[in-house]
Amino acid sequence: LAQLKKSYVTAYIGRHSKARLGITEDRTKTALRKDPRLLALRALAGIALMPTSQLTAFEDRLAGLKSCYQLTDTELVASPVCPHCSFKPANESLAFGVAANALTQLDDDLERLLAAWRQTLLDNLNDPIIQANFTLLKTRDRQIIEAFLASRSLPSPIASGFVAAVQEALSGLERVVVANEDIKQALLAGGSPATPDELRKRFETYINDRCKGKDAS
Repeated sequence: LAQLKKSYVTAYIGRHSKARLGITEDRTKTALRKDPRLLALRALAGIALMPTSQLTAFEDRLAGLKSCYQLTDTELVASPVCPHCSFKPANESLAFGVAANALTQLDDDLERLLAAWRQTLLDNLNDPIIQANFTLLKTRDRQIIEAFLASRSLPSPIASGFVAAVQEALSGLERVVVANEDIKQALLAGGSPATPDELRKRFETYINDRCKGKDAS
């Protein structure tokens, strides 16, 4: 029985070391959670076009890698299960095999995911229909978009201004021409002179009429 127990301890520690991250890998995991590439994806997730389910799946896989590096032979002699992480092989479902290898795979996947999202933005912003709306953007937003298309590189870090500019460019802007004479007639509708409240109401009525059937935002 003593020999059987010794064999169990050896086998358990072997499986445990494969399913759990050691101290070095744990530091790598912590660094990966703060990686600029992951922070960039989180920022880009604010753009409606982005496939955010891919980011969620990645973060779930990263969170699923557990760290445990305190287990000793002596502890297993006293208890058949790791007292730190309660590792039980039958309950594990590590899709990648060894946890350390999974961490390397996740790093590669993060690089590919960011590249794919960047290309998605480039493809959509290069669409002639979308580019026709660039003139409707504010000057600063248009400059941000044009700089991205010219460099083909995402800014680092990705500021909220970049996300807002891209979201605006992809939002399906529609030009509505407002002529000076139309505004004048709208403000004079109902006669003159008029009180400030009457002018505000006439102007609001005119704007609402021009936006009828459209997404005002």
